[in-house]
Amino acid sequence: MKNSLLLRDFRLFDPSEKLDKISDILIENGKITKIDEFIDISNVEIIQGNKQILLPGLIDFHVHYRDPGETYKEEIFTGSRASAKGGFTTVIMMANTNPAMDNINSLLNQKESIDKNSLIRILQTAAVTIGRKGEEIVDIDSLSKFGVVSFSDDGDVIQNEKILVEALRKANSNKRTILEHCEDEDWIRDGVINSGQVSLRLGLKGRPRKAEIASISRDIEVARKNNLWIYLQHVSCKESVELIRNAKKDGVDVTAEVTPHHLFMNENWTYGNQENSPNWIDIDSFDTNTRVNPPLRTEEDRLCLIEALLDGTIDIIATDHAPHSKGDKNNTFDEAPAGINGAETAILSLLTMMNKNELRLENIVSSLCSKPGSILENILGLKVGKIKVGFNADFVSINPNYEIFIDEDFFVSKSSNSPLIGKKMKGKVNMTIFDGKIVYEDNNE
Repeated sequence: MKNSLLLRDFRLFDPSEKLDKISDILIENGKITKIDEFIDISNVEIIQGNKQILLPGLIDFHVHYRDPGETYKEEIFTGSRASAKGGFTTVIMMANTNPAMDNINSLLNQKESIDKNSLIRILQTAAVTIGRKGEEIVDIDSLSKFGVVSFSDDGDVIQNEKILVEALRKANSNKRTILEHCEDEDWIRDGVINSGQVSLRLGLKGRPRKAEIASISRDIEVARKNNLWIYLQHVSCKESVELIRNAKKDGVDVTAEVTPHHLFMNENWTYGNQENSPNWIDIDSFDTNTRVNPPLRTEEDRLCLIEALLDGTIDIIATDHAPHSKGDKNNTFDEAPAGINGAETAILSLLTMMNKNELRLENIVSSLCSKPGSILENILGLKVGKIKVGFNADFVSINPNYEIFIDEDFFVSKSSNSPLIGKKMKGKVNMTIFDGKIVYEDNNE
């Protein structure tokens, strides 16, 4: 059979479809055409699953591939390769490239590179304002027709409320939204780390939680008063969680995102080399790989984020994959750029948490597959994030019990700026299938 593939004897796991069983999947022309306990068919390529867990291909709503502008850190090919290794088959690139993605010509050039170099499905965002300067709104109608998923000045909050309201109205009228970086600039100043005991001990300028809380509070009120849908990126504070929880109870249309690093780490990781202990302290050292915006917070915040993911207050896990070169990070904490390389380690962090009984596999799949998939289906009509007949043939098979040691050689990204280097983690991606084709495979037992 032409362009066909049979996945045999996999354990299919997709809570959105109430799937948890050993079964076969027939793929034709990049689509799922049949799911059954045994599919009797000849003249087709067969991949034996041997009861490996098969999930829908993971979806990442927040990546930085640095292309164009900073391709010494990452580029379309290496970024897509890293994401494929992490089990992702669909990713959304942020618009804070150089130049910013604020017009159709720039997006067309980027799209040409995506079509030529990507191993997986890369979707694009456009900036909200020209040059991401927060002053003049881009042509949202034309850019929506071009096919961008949504709009984001990620890296910077939209400080002007009138601009935010107008941009949200235009985006919502096109079934899009604003992916908002929630840190009020009036509170941030030059802070580089969560404001608290760790910042005091290390003598580093604090980045107060009030910056996020104030921004999320304002954005929720904007959505509430104007009956608009907004998406809040990388939520990190317990107070933010409570604001979002109450807003959802009131019927406000808000989607909330959390990163694997905010779920897995707390501010004590800033000290570096802590041997997996959240209480390890060396006040004479720090790890610039832990510098990220918003910053890693307290253990209490981390536990609140987990609870919010479990109860549905937080909808989506997204990596905020932010690669930087070793030279960029080999600096003082104040001067090192913010960002953690997360594409390849996200699923390992989450599976490690699952092994510690902090998360359940159904939560991981919901937040990385079905929930982001439903948003993409609503916006673009794209059928991803489910193991279901008629949906795209995107899958990842995993071994949640595999133990792996993370070193610099682990990464296929151009960069390896990860606080997890030197750590033992649980889990492994065995294989990633995109559009019915294997794009990553690890045969190590």
